[in-house]
Amino acid sequence: MGFLDTLRQVMGNESSKPARAFASRVEEEGATALVADGEEVPYDKAQWLKKLKRILDELPESEKEWETLEFDAKARSFEPEWITQNLRNEFLLLVRRVVADQVVTEAEHLKLDLARRLIRMPETEAVDALRAIVTEAESFFGKPVQDA
Repeated sequence: MGFLDTLRQVMGNESSKPARAFASRVEEEGATALVADGEEVPYDKAQWLKKLKRILDELPESEKEWETLEFDAKARSFEPEWITQNLRNEFLLLVRRVVADQVVTEAEHLKLDLARRLIRMPETEAVDALRAIVTEAESFFGKPVQDA
């Protein structure tokens, strides 16, 4: 089953788990993105993270900027582990922003799949993350996330 098929299947799932503050988790995770081990991220990395977030938010129109973003990270000698972790973190935040309004449109389905492919996240990892986030959102809101 492909990522988009799983996304559509999960959207129809009405499971619930113990409630957690879904909306506040989005804000907390976004606010801490510029902090690593209790220290502020250097300016170059902070700017790169802002550009990454913008590019992911503006997909698919911003896809043409992806290669430049990757080149910029390599040119600045950012650690590969740091890059990978932040790509995954921003993908998870993107998924949270998409499901926060409790309706996922076809355009958002495509955006998430494109983002997953760009960051080279394995489909199984993305599906697991998606299921966890949707379950958390449904628990928080008390109703299923709709597939538009």
